[in-house]
Amino acid sequence: MAEFKYRHWGQQLDAIGREISRLALVCDIELGQPGLAEKVLRNDDSVCGRNDPESFRKLRQHLMALFPLEEQAIERLGAKDTKEILDQVRAAITALRQAGSPKHSIPAD
Repeated sequence: MAEFKYRHWGQQLDAIGREISRLALVCDIELGQPGLAEKVLRNDDSVCGRNDPESFRKLRQHLMALFPLEEQAIERLGAKDTKEILDQVRAAITALRQAGSPKHSIPAD
């Protein structure tokens, strides 16, 4: 796990980001595609390459939890520090994905 300037926020965002990434793999979803996260949030499971309703439900729940958590971090830490944490999380997930399929990751913005 990466070392974060703000440990609590880093750990929270890292944990949810990794779980989103894992669930995206289970569902065979490429979250890096523009608009795809929004489709998941609208409960559109047609984006799944693999039928796994329970994993899709969990993925959607985690995405729904990510955005308020990100907003809270911005309120507490500021946009710059929150972006730094999210960049670290994305970099760590991308590094893990390079051993498998790098196209699966959490959205950049």
